Amino acid sequence: MLNHYLPILERCEPFLIAHDGIAPILDRCPAGIPIPPENIFHPQHRKNGAFLQMLALVDKLTFGPFGMDMPGWVFYDCAVMPGAVFGLGIRASNLEPWAREAMAVPIDYDGLVPVSQFIAIPILSGFAGGRSVPNTWLLYTLESMNQISPGIAPLGTLHLTLYLGLQVFPIQELWGTTQWRSPKLETYSNLGPLELLTAYTPAHSMPRTFSFRMQPRAELLSSVLAPPRDHPESPAPNSLLDADDPKALMDLQHEIEAGHRVIVTGRPLTHQTYLRVPLFREKLANSGN
Repeated sequence: MLNHYLPILERCEPFLIAHDGIAPILDRCPAGIPIPPENIFHPQHRKNGAFLQMLALVDKLTFGPFGMDMPGWVFYDCAVMPGAVFGLGIRASNLEPWAREAMAVPIDYDGLVPVSQFIAIPILSGFAGGRSVPNTWLLYTLESMNQISPGIAPLGTLHLTLYLGLQVFPIQELWGTTQWRSPKLETYSNLGPLELLTAYTPAHSMPRTFSFRMQPRAELLSSVLAPPRDHPESPAPNSLLDADDPKALMDLQHEIEAGHRVIVTGRPLTHQTYLRVPLFREKLANSGN
């Protein structure tokens, strides 16, 4: 399946942002695609300032309309200090003038311009059992410039970034959050069943956000690049969730808090103005009402 995405690498180059404390546990040749040494950026070195500023712009353009773009201190304190960033970039000289303007590329800059990023942060439970390399990670963000300006990056850049990023980081269990209306719900569900940790999240600035965890299997990662009709590890759904019904989301949250097991089993179903998410809901024996 990867062969169909290799044309992206004719325009794009992989990059990695990681400090010395985390870089040794990351794979610099995911799926056999090497990250060039000159594309490995240390987040604490001044010479990398221009690249990091453009990466911050990618985030601002992608999440700014939702009021969720990262201030610089959040990117540094909460992303690159505890975790790392993988992504794809295009040389400034290979960008069309309109794309250079959209990305605010300095006139005298001819280096790599980031067009996608995958940020992951290790979760404390991933060190259980005395592990020196964590196996549980939070997918802090996944984004591509194509989300807000289609055509800046090749089609499929987001999916290739996710596919390779899952191999850069030593992830056995992946945690994440997204909004019910986000197109990324389909992207993540292509990876396999998503066990819900929250269905309605008041602690988030957008309460209609769900939290999930999953176990991406190395031999099934290609499902990101060529989604199956039904993922082989997903149970059959036994209900559909109206993603635009706040009460339904809060009711589902109540079930989760009562100890019920709820799994997103596949891609959302759309019909005219309606969006339904297939779920497998299971009341466990020791759960409450």
